[in-house]
Amino acid sequence: MSDQVYHQVTAAIFDCIKQMSNKQHGTVYDPPNANSGTATTTDPGKIVLRFDFVPADMTLSYTLVEKPWWIPESAIWNGIGDTINGCRGRVVAAHHTKLSAPA
Repeated sequence: MSDQVYHQVTAAIFDCIKQMSNKQHGTVYDPPNANSGTATTTDPGKIVLRFDFVPADMTLSYTLVEKPWWIPESAIWNGIGDTINGCRGRVVAAHHTKLSAPA
């Protein structure tokens, strides 16, 4: 199966990705607080990805391990990309709010 590498991913963005993917798709990262392991989603079908987050390089890699035949890989990668971009926006907005708050 295939893999994807995402750049400019900070620890805050990675935390957001884990939270959002769990909330939206029930994705479970195992081990929960590790920088590498597996991410498993069971709805609408079982999807298993290996993940590797390298904070020093700000890279997050996923390797597709298992998926149902009827789910296109592009749908998985597009979904992950959308989640990452959504989290980037949330983290930037939260950071901006902190910087612009009166002292």
